[in-house]
Amino acid sequence: MNYKLALIVFFSFVIASLLQFLPVPEAFNAWVPQWIALVVIYWALVLDERFNFILPCFVGLCVDVMNGAMLGLHALTLLWLSFVVLKNARQLRRAGRIQQMLEIGLLVLGYQFALFAIQGLVGLRLDDGTYFFASISSAIVWPWVSIILDDGCRRFVGLKEE
Repeated sequence: MNYKLALIVFFSFVIASLLQFLPVPEAFNAWVPQWIALVVIYWALVLDERFNFILPCFVGLCVDVMNGAMLGLHALTLLWLSFVVLKNARQLRRAGRIQQMLEIGLLVLGYQFALFAIQGLVGLRLDDGTYFFASISSAIVWPWVSIILDDGCRRFVGLKEE
């Protein structure tokens, strides 16, 4: 990975982290998209065989520290998410926008369910059913996330030339 691409990846995760932890009113808290999971999905799709599993592990550990969550919780689930995305990358890339939105929504739902299940297994406080609303909002914002990151890759790295 060249340095320009590494900078784009780094800054995309910084911006996703800022968006993820941006304070919102309590009524909208359940609807905040899973920005970090969306960026992990995007880079797993774009980088494909160049994707390194250290990336979601490191980002997950950073999320655990920022959340004050059990160390390794998000790292494990982001690793699982990136593995599933890499296994289905060809199908996801070929899908149209609407189908891709549905599939990304299901992937984020699986990510959230894995977080929910692990928290339940270790005896942590479980949230109510509104916990899964973020998968809907994540599916809705997915096209914009992919378009913005595609544009950044084209402009600065020349990665996704069409």
